[in-house]
Amino acid sequence: MTVAPDQDPLVHRPPLARLVARHAVWRVPVVLAGAGILALASQVSIPIGPAPLTLQTLAVFTLAGLSGMRLSFQMVLAWLVFAAAGLPVLAGGEGGPEALMGQTAGFILGMLFAAPLTGRTAERTQEWPRLAGAFLLGHLLILALGWAWLATLAGVGRAFMQGVLPFVPGALVKSLLAALIVHAVRRRVSAR
Repeated sequence: MTVAPDQDPLVHRPPLARLVARHAVWRVPVVLAGAGILALASQVSIPIGPAPLTLQTLAVFTLAGLSGMRLSFQMVLAWLVFAAAGLPVLAGGEGGPEALMGQTAGFILGMLFAAPLTGRTAERTQEWPRLAGAFLLGHLLILALGWAWLATLAGVGRAFMQGVLPFVPGALVKSLLAALIVHAVRRRVSAR
């Protein structure tokens, strides 16, 4: 016997997923707003190696925690479609197919996979330590795919030293911060 998500006590729909489930007309504006937030987070960019330090992953995981699996995937996908169309939505105001296939391609692909995976976890828990753990695993996935791509361009050791290691402290901080933001917003929304 299959239990519908609305009746499954293990599934706690994040606030944006609940909004879209109740009022389907909100799906497109919510997805576009999420893509816009990702574009804005991309503009906070500090060049530190082959890939810049940005707020993209903080935005990805905060959105995943607030919107769940499907919506977060759609947000990241819309952001990438805008990038492929040439809009300046990536780090440094980059856009276009060449920007998507450059040195940061593995990291970008990682975000597309990490968003729904962490969004699924957010549908199943409201505890911030579990959210932080899921977001940290999401960061590890992003870093692993980024490393794999960079390794084809610069070699395994150099890719790790320049494209992974400098990002580990930020991944820890952004995972914790995203979990705290999601937890605070969800508590505030559920108190209403």
